[in-house]
Amino acid sequence: MLLVSSCLMKETVLQPAPPPVPLPTTPCSPHVVEGFTDKVSYFPGDSVIIYLQTRESVSLCKLDIFDVNGNVVSSVAASLFPQLSPDTTEAGYGYLPTVKILVPPATASGMYLVENEIPFIVKTRKRVDITIVYPINTANAYSDSGGKNLYSIDHRPCLVSFLRPIPLQSRSEYCLKWFSSLQDITVGYVSDVDLDSYSSIELSKIIVLPGHSEYWTRAGRLNFDRFVNEGGHALILSGNTMWWQVRYSADYTNMICYKDALLDPESDPLLKTINWDKDELHYSILSSIGADFSRGGYGLQDDAGWDGFKISTPGSPLLKGLGLKKGDTLSLPSGEYDGAPILGFDANGYPVLDSVQLNFKKIELIGFDKGSRAGKETIGTFIVFQKSVSSGIIMNAASYGWCSSDGMGGASGNSIKAITRNAIDLLLKNESVFSK
Repeated sequence: MLLVSSCLMKETVLQPAPPPVPLPTTPCSPHVVEGFTDKVSYFPGDSVIIYLQTRESVSLCKLDIFDVNGNVVSSVAASLFPQLSPDTTEAGYGYLPTVKILVPPATASGMYLVENEIPFIVKTRKRVDITIVYPINTANAYSDSGGKNLYSIDHRPCLVSFLRPIPLQSRSEYCLKWFSSLQDITVGYVSDVDLDSYSSIELSKIIVLPGHSEYWTRAGRLNFDRFVNEGGHALILSGNTMWWQVRYSADYTNMICYKDALLDPESDPLLKTINWDKDELHYSILSSIGADFSRGGYGLQDDAGWDGFKISTPGSPLLKGLGLKKGDTLSLPSGEYDGAPILGFDANGYPVLDSVQLNFKKIELIGFDKGSRAGKETIGTFIVFQKSVSSGIIMNAASYGWCSSDGMGGASGNSIKAITRNAIDLLLKNESVFSK
């Protein structure tokens, strides 16, 4: 075949494409100890750099890429070698690249795992019904790769690197698998690092916060609020949500959180990396999600609760088809809850929400559980609300067990999935989620 270039006016013979190189049959998995990727999320067409630590050198083996349900979706050839660089929590692992792969243009948005262990996200530029916001910030905060995390007692670091092994967050796993199985709605995936750019969510109708989404930047919160205020909806399937403010390093390889305003060198008081419920940040958690951890507390304590939500509004459209009655319990053992402000309790012991303090257009309590924090009784609240006549609607399940093996994977798992699906269907159809 001849190709004529209009610029050079020169004939060039096109050579046939070389035959594909067969993949090696030796699997890489027995040799891989741990690893990470150069970023958290990618668009189709992007390159992913993978860094692996191995037990020994392997000249050529087959590296598998899995979807979140454990299916191999692609494989590449890789050469493995042990890494010698020191690994630290703050600076990252400093590994040499093992292999670079290209995300094919047709790759569906989703959560993927190198050798079913190392997570990364593929995003989309298309309009979708739902965008899942994976809480990589919180996963990073709790990861002790390198020997420390943001909860270390001795010499706690003030920043943690994304360039180190960070396992898939277990409290998000069941939701990630379930959402990936939905065939009749379109689903996109991003991480909360992506929330610093509004474009990551603006083409979605609903955004979903799964698992345990505790660490947020100010830009991320502003974009979340903008989305809802402009009419987008949100499902908060998380507890202890928006509790710590964080910042990123200029190259987005580190997450910064001093947890002490005096230690934090940031000159802007509004960017201090402290709890969002502190008055000096001028940005209450309640204003965004209607509940916070200080009011919800710890659920798995000696608190005389029910290890799940006691149903207070059985007529809620969110509970359609479940046959739940007032006083029934939705099994949901949860270590941490968020709670809305309450005025007290009615004659039957059900909480009365403080709608004046929240100042929302409408709010409804679906269920509640007793908790405790700092020696005081707290109340975890499963709520749905609309902030203003023009804003979207938020369902706040307020439990970090919702997407876990105790929630979607637990005794009331089918009911929890049904409630989540009811919320999606009602919101996509613009039908009421309130009982009256």
